[in-house]
Amino acid sequence: MTTSMPTNPVDPQDAPTTTTATTEVPTTFIAYIGKLSEGAWPGPLTSSELPHQRFEENLEDYFVKSNPESKTRCIDGRHDPDLDEQHLGPQAPAGAPGSALAYRLGIDEDDLTRGTFKEDAETMIETYMRLGINPGGHRDAGDHQDGQTVGCGALDGLQEVLNAMTNPGLVEDHKRLVKLILGDAFVRDDYLKILGAAMVLQSRSVNYFAARGEILDLLEKKAPGSVSILEGDHREGVVIVNLVEGTTLASNRFADDHEGVQAFGYDFWRSEQLAHKIFPLPRQSKDRRHITHARVMLTVATLMALTDGSLPIFIRCPLP
Repeated sequence: MTTSMPTNPVDPQDAPTTTTATTEVPTTFIAYIGKLSEGAWPGPLTSSELPHQRFEENLEDYFVKSNPESKTRCIDGRHDPDLDEQHLGPQAPAGAPGSALAYRLGIDEDDLTRGTFKEDAETMIETYMRLGINPGGHRDAGDHQDGQTVGCGALDGLQEVLNAMTNPGLVEDHKRLVKLILGDAFVRDDYLKILGAAMVLQSRSVNYFAARGEILDLLEKKAPGSVSILEGDHREGVVIVNLVEGTTLASNRFADDHEGVQAFGYDFWRSEQLAHKIFPLPRQSKDRRHITHARVMLTVATLMALTDGSLPIFIRCPLP
């Protein structure tokens, strides 16, 4: 019995190819939370005319990998002419100096009657450098002749931040947003403890913050090139809290693509990372928890001092 071969065999190279479509599995989720508040906050910035859906469109595209060697950035959304999207550091209010106040409230709460913010900031800058973290801060292009302001809203308005944090009329809003960001890590007793520390520090805030205008000069001296100069007016119209480790918002490009409307970007993951770097030992878990709570509490209070509460807020988180 013989088997006949096809008269016109097909060359394998000429055979039609089939392509299997692959769908990229998302690894992050962005949630629209609504407005910051239904109440009135003391800050001047108000929501833009752009609907929140406009910000939701392709929001994921504006997140890039954070460069661990790049300087820490503030949450300020204004234009940084020297910003390199391939080398972006993470964002937190007032950059590295802002961590100093969180340390004072969360860790040194028993020593609130002594010391100054300048001394605390110097210690924190040195801690960053000792741990191999690039500190950062910023000025703006304005003329600040009073010696007390530098053009960083989070740094210049530290007394207003404490006022907002301890304002009885704002405390429910404040706690709600802190719990939203911290999630299951929120501890009520820690929150109340840090709130009490803020009230004590507020009683001597004039003296404590007296030399804050010198801090960026100090930062530049200890870490040359770490202070940016931002340009333009404040036009922040949205808040984006980022929980995805190792990523950050490309703030210049975001504003360019949204009619000049800027974003307050806060990389919460950096607050957790910094807490573990400063307090790496297993027995230091309480200190890690306290400084993280304090950083988040100060971030929310900063938004209260800078905005009227009408801005939409988004939270970007990793999918399990």
